[in-house]
Amino acid sequence: IMPPTAAPRPSEPKSLKPIPAKQTKSKTSNQTTSKAARLDSDKQASLKNTNPRHPHFSTTDYMANLPKRLHPKVDLAQRNLLWSLDYMNKADRGDVLRACEMGEIAHINDVRKSGEPYITHPIAVAEILAGFRQNRDVICAAILHDTVEDTTITHKDVEQAFGERVAKLVDGVTKLKSSSHNKLENKAATLSKIIDATRSDFHVLMIKLADRLHNMSTMDAVRPEKQRATAQETLNFYVPFGKFLGFQDLAEYIEVLCYHRLNPERYQMIQGKLIQQGLGRRFRMDAISIYLSDMLDELDISGHVRVLNNDVAIYRDFFNDKGDPDHLIQQYAFTVVLHSVEDCYLLAEQLVADYHIPPKYFHDNIRHPSFGGNQSLILTYHQDHATFRITILTRQMEKNARVGAVAWQNASEDSVMVLNAMLRNVDEFVNEHDEIFDSDLLNKIYSLFADNKIICYSPQGEPYYIHQGATALDFAYAVGPKVGHVATGATIDGKPAKLGTMLEFGETVEIETDPTASPRPEWLGVAITPKARNLIQDYLAKLPESEQYNYGKQSLNWVLQKYDKSLADMTEADWQNVLAWQNCSSKSELYARISQGVLLPQFVVMRLFSDDEALQHQHHPLTVEQPQDLLKDAYGIEVHFSACCHPIYGDDIVGHMTRNKGLMIHRKECQFIKNEKQRQPYELMQPMLWRSKDELESLEDTGTKPPYFTSNIHISSVLSDQQVSQVVHDLGQIGIKIEEIDLRNHDTIIRLQVRGIGHLQQGIDHIKPLFVSSSVGRKMHQ
Repeated sequence: IMPPTAAPRPSEPKSLKPIPAKQTKSKTSNQTTSKAARLDSDKQASLKNTNPRHPHFSTTDYMANLPKRLHPKVDLAQRNLLWSLDYMNKADRGDVLRACEMGEIAHINDVRKSGEPYITHPIAVAEILAGFRQNRDVICAAILHDTVEDTTITHKDVEQAFGERVAKLVDGVTKLKSSSHNKLENKAATLSKIIDATRSDFHVLMIKLADRLHNMSTMDAVRPEKQRATAQETLNFYVPFGKFLGFQDLAEYIEVLCYHRLNPERYQMIQGKLIQQGLGRRFRMDAISIYLSDMLDELDISGHVRVLNNDVAIYRDFFNDKGDPDHLIQQYAFTVVLHSVEDCYLLAEQLVADYHIPPKYFHDNIRHPSFGGNQSLILTYHQDHATFRITILTRQMEKNARVGAVAWQNASEDSVMVLNAMLRNVDEFVNEHDEIFDSDLLNKIYSLFADNKIICYSPQGEPYYIHQGATALDFAYAVGPKVGHVATGATIDGKPAKLGTMLEFGETVEIETDPTASPRPEWLGVAITPKARNLIQDYLAKLPESEQYNYGKQSLNWVLQKYDKSLADMTEADWQNVLAWQNCSSKSELYARISQGVLLPQFVVMRLFSDDEALQHQHHPLTVEQPQDLLKDAYGIEVHFSACCHPIYGDDIVGHMTRNKGLMIHRKECQFIKNEKQRQPYELMQPMLWRSKDELESLEDTGTKPPYFTSNIHISSVLSDQQVSQVVHDLGQIGIKIEEIDLRNHDTIIRLQVRGIGHLQQGIDHIKPLFVSSSVGRKMHQ
């Protein structure tokens, strides 16, 4: 994707392959502008250049010839913007002034909640982007980004005045509103549009991030509940999408502001801690910085060390309840910028040797670029209760990392390949959900950019962007159905592995194939990615009836053999039980369901071996009385919820088939499940689904209430008797039942019963204000 510019660019050596670039040249309007917006050409000609660094920049020009606006605050905003555009030529700066005039007139009746003229906001957004030295098109689009959405200005007006590209950028950030959709559907449609527009020009997202950054920093006049809702949406979508495309600087600034808006009290508490320990932190950071500089001298490496402001990591861990603030604040970060890749590895090798850094704390993102194609070496080590993170990279890598995907044309081939792999997933998502508004679309969009993804490589070095926890079989289907359908095994980093082996970030995966092989129903117990599962099910559903019969029969027999049984051991009573359970009229119909992936053969076997007499006569449940009744496709089998991770309604879950406890439900990120996938790749790890909220609401209309789930809350302090009483009272007010309060030496665990993940979060939010100096959050594991 090569973003078009006002002037033709020289041909680029690389191109992003998955999505064809729409090459368009911007058209600078020749229309007559107003006298107030036009710079006096005679005065311009007579002015002499007063800035030796920028031949196109004249201080006198800026100070004496800026057109006056209708409000002093607009004058100030315009002046600040123009001062930051010292890298632009006069013609481009003139277009920026015309955009300011057009925006001011369009928003003439619009006022911000703070009382300021509305146009000050888009001009401030443009100033943020000027800090990244963005060109005329991007700056003008930023100034006009709300005109088409909120004023009488049209897309055609913008195109005629500033060219096609500026109009497209403005359109890309314009919200979609439809009377035929509800509020959530309109939001999903808008986010889908931003994703689609960003595929054609990365600057769309960059403008939107700058817009969010300024909005999040100027929300004091907005009511608190609106602040929190905006902050949560920003954390769910804009921050992860920004990191996805490598806009790390913008994303992290916004992230900190989100935490401030979500909970000002907690934010002020950790900010106070940072201020209190500021001198001590500075002393320690300076010492490490001097040590690293001395190491560069000893190794005869040219470069410089920079102490990083890693407040965002501290805020993030604190707000996600990943530790006590006094512990979290002992995190330090440094960047070492060197001249060559060889020097980067030389310094890294020395640090690994000096501090005995294990491989899991050394991330080589030069050979295996991270999200957005960013490259660096990252080392983490612990010393005296403190954590140190050192990022080593070249000057070009640092420059590219600042503006993410926008700098792709200057990136290495490896970076471009990683960005391509990530964009393939985005392209597939957009094509799959084009103009489709299901009730879960918004969550699917949030999941697309969540940080639960990894990058793995083919033997040829081609990267693939897949879900964390994905297997070698998922990787085969990520390459394509022609590989996935005939996969028989894998080699991971040179070692033989099964198709069910779970992958880790950066691994190289070679898929073994056999032209005579084909997908099997039991693969649905191995694959976890939607793409792989859909392709397997599509293949199985299209098989002829005779093949479906054989496939289903073989698959059921294969699972029975794991229990030292076979189809021959099934009695007539067994068959009648299973057929009645599935409402099937014959064995052929049952085998067809198994073959098509509608019914897992493991579930059939689990049904047969269940000791629960009630299950032997259970069909489709019509009521919800137990937690397992909230699961889809699990009726009639023995189900238990694991005590290791306490899954509750709304969690992403998997079912783990066991011999003596039936189907155990775990959270997807449960460490036990991850260990079991590595130990037993072919044990059933079936992604499970909950009944929809709509279905539950219809049940509640009949007087049925959803059941309770057991969960734990962790508080990083010991509660007093008064605090215990207050917690019991506050949680009881919102219908949360407390089973036990465990007061330990340094913290407190509260075991409680909730209806689901939303109910639990409501409880956490309800009691957090009681413990401003302590972390309060869900305890995931025993």
